Amino acid sequence: GSHARERTMRGLLCSSRAVAGLSRRQVHTSSKRLATIEGENIFAACTALAAKAGAVNLGQGFPSWNAPDFLTQMGQRMINDGFNQYSRPGGHPEFVSTVAKVYSPLLGQQINPLTQVCATAGATGALWTIFSAFCDAGDEVVCIDPAYDAYKKMAILNGVQMKGVPLRAPPGPAPSAAQDLQLSIPELEAALSDRTRMLILNTPHNPTGKVFSRAELEAVAALCQELDVLCVTDEIYEHMAFDGRPHESLALLPGMAERTCVVSAVSKTARATGWRVGWVLSPSRFTPAIRACHDQLVVQAPTPLQFGAEAGLALGTGFHQGVADEYEEKRGVLAGALKAAGFDVRGLPEGAYYLFVGYGSVPALRGLPPRAAAMRMIERFGVACVPGDNFYLGARDKGDPELGGRYLRFAFVRSLDVLREAERRLMLMASADTVDG
Repeated sequence: GSHARERTMRGLLCSSRAVAGLSRRQVHTSSKRLATIEGENIFAACTALAAKAGAVNLGQGFPSWNAPDFLTQMGQRMINDGFNQYSRPGGHPEFVSTVAKVYSPLLGQQINPLTQVCATAGATGALWTIFSAFCDAGDEVVCIDPAYDAYKKMAILNGVQMKGVPLRAPPGPAPSAAQDLQLSIPELEAALSDRTRMLILNTPHNPTGKVFSRAELEAVAALCQELDVLCVTDEIYEHMAFDGRPHESLALLPGMAERTCVVSAVSKTARATGWRVGWVLSPSRFTPAIRACHDQLVVQAPTPLQFGAEAGLALGTGFHQGVADEYEEKRGVLAGALKAAGFDVRGLPEGAYYLFVGYGSVPALRGLPPRAAAMRMIERFGVACVPGDNFYLGARDKGDPELGGRYLRFAFVRSLDVLREAERRLMLMASADTVDG
C-alpha cells in the first residue's frame, strides 16, 4: 500500500545519501563561511534587548521619528498609481537621471545615468554587489579600522580576506576626538599588496565620526593609482558633515574618477532606513558587472520607492544642510550628557551621527569588556548602545584598546525628547560607584 511505498522511497533516499557520503547532519549544516560569522546581528540584538528592558535605544542607527512627508507621500502615490511591477533592473530611468544630475557637480564630471548609475537595494546591497562583481576567493580587500561590521561579513561570505588599517589615536589612557584620529599612510601602504582587489573608504566615518582630510584623501588616491587598486567609497553620511566642514569624495580627486565606485543611499539623509534604495556611481567600464550581479542577487531596488528617493534627491543642498544643522544640536545634547556621566568625550564628531566614546573612567563600567559594558548599560541604566569592539576586525585580542576595548558607540539620530530622557538616565550613572555597586 501507500505506507509500504513511502518506506521504500525513504530507504532509497537514505541509501543515496549514504552512497554520496552525506549524512542528514551534513545536509542540514550551514556553510563553513557562515559559521565564522556571529549568529545574531549585534545591532538587532541590542535593539531587541532595549525593547525588552524598556531602555532608551541609542544603539542602532535609525531615527526615532518618521521619514519626511514628501518622501512617504510620493512613495504612496506611486504605489496607488500602479508602479508596483518590475522596472529597469539598473534603476528606473527617472531615478537614475536624477542621481546623475545631483552628483555630476559634486563629483566634477558629467555622469551618464544609463552607463554610470545603478540603483541598488540600499547601500549594503550596493556594497555586497561590488564584492560579488569584482572579488574572487582569495583576493584581499582593505578597509579602515574601525569599520561598519558588514564589510567583514561580506568579505567572509565571498571568500575574501579582509585587512584592516587602524586609525591611531595619540598616546594616552583615553580616546581622542575624531579629528585627532589619524590614518597612517605607511601602514596603509604596507597593507596593500598585489593580492589587494579593492580599498573601502567610509567618510564621514562610522563609528568615529571622522571626516577624512584632503591631505589624507590625496595620500590614499596616490597609493590607489600607484598600486592599481579599485577604491569603493561608502558615502552614506555624505550630507552629515558638521560645523561647516565640507565632505569631499575621493572620486573628485585627479585620477580617481576612473577607479572609484561611490556608494550612497536614501536611508540616512532622508530618514528612511527601511526603504532599501541606494545607488552606485561607477566608471562605465565597471557598471555592466555591477548591474549583472545586482540583477542576480535581488533583481532591482523597489520600483515605487525609487520615486520617493528621487523626490528627496531633487530637493538639493537646502534640505541636506537642514539635516546637518538638526543633528549638530542633538550631537551637543548627547555629548554633554555622556561627558557628565563620566565618559571620555574629547571633542565632537565631525560627521555621521554617532559618538564613539571611551568608558574606562565610568566607575560603573570600569574593567568590563565592551559587550558586558553595553549589556550593563541596558540592564541597569536603561540606555542601549553598541560595543566598540564590534567595529574592529579582531585580528588581535579585542580587549586591546586599539581594537575597541575601551569604546561604546551611541547614536544621536533620535528626537530631542528621546535624547533628554537618555540624558536623565545617564545622570544616574554618576552615583553608581563601582561595577558591583
